[in-house]
Formats: sequence, structure tokens, C-alpha cells
Amino acid sequence: MSSPKNVTSNVVLFSHGSAALKLDDDARQSPRRRVLKTGIVTFSGRNCSIECSVRDLSDTGAKLRATGSANIPDTFELIIETDGFEADCQVVWRKDNDIGVVFLGAPKRTTPTRRQVIDPIESKTKSLVRRKPIKA
Repeated sequence: MSSPKNVTSNVVLFSHGSAALKLDDDARQSPRRRVLKTGIVTFSGRNCSIECSVRDLSDTGAKLRATGSANIPDTFELIIETDGFEADCQVVWRKDNDIGVVFLGAPKRTTPTRRQVIDPIESKTKSLVRRKPIKA
């Protein structure tokens, strides 16, 4: 099991075996891209779940934000329903409501159980603002 080490007053770094995992961007094996997706942290055989937002994502890990992140265990499964994404995760660091995780294996791709649909908002009434015609 991993043992925590204090890095700063707000950040806890976990070591896995004899090698400590670094917080530096240089320590990442693949670049992360910023996203804003709804995720679900599940544990205890998917009997317990906590909603989170996925703030950035890479092939090897992610940054999550969750209220009550102290209740999230060190290992869990992350599910992003709109992408059909499932991954077993290990917590690398914690800071306030943010959690950095590394994927323990290749993420599984499943059929998305939800679809993200964005419909344009159209006005039902005619606009009261008169616009000047554009001169050519």
C-alpha cells in the first residue's frame, strides 16, 4: 500500500513501492489536455459512488475535482458516462477538493450510456431590436 509524504502544507504526495511519484509536469508520461466532464468515482464493488468533475485528462492519468474528496479512497474506478470511459485509478496527490490520479491500466472503452446533446436556444418571439442594413 502507498504511504503519504508531506510535500507542502496542502499537497500530499504518495509513494508507490520504493519510487515516489512526482507532482512536476515533467514527471507526466503523456501530456494532459484540459476538459470539463462529469465523472463518477466508484468503489466498494461499485456500491459507493461520488460525483466529480474531470478537469484534465491524459492517456496515463487525470485531475479530478470533488466535494468531499477526503471520502474518496486511494484506489477506485473512474467512470465518464458520456465518453464510455472506465479506468481503475490510484491517487497520486490531493489538494483541497482536487485529486491527481494515475491509471492502473489501460482505460476501458464501453458504449456510452448517456448522450451529450446541445440544442440551440431559439427565440419564440420576434426580436424587438431593429438592425440597420449592412451597406455593401
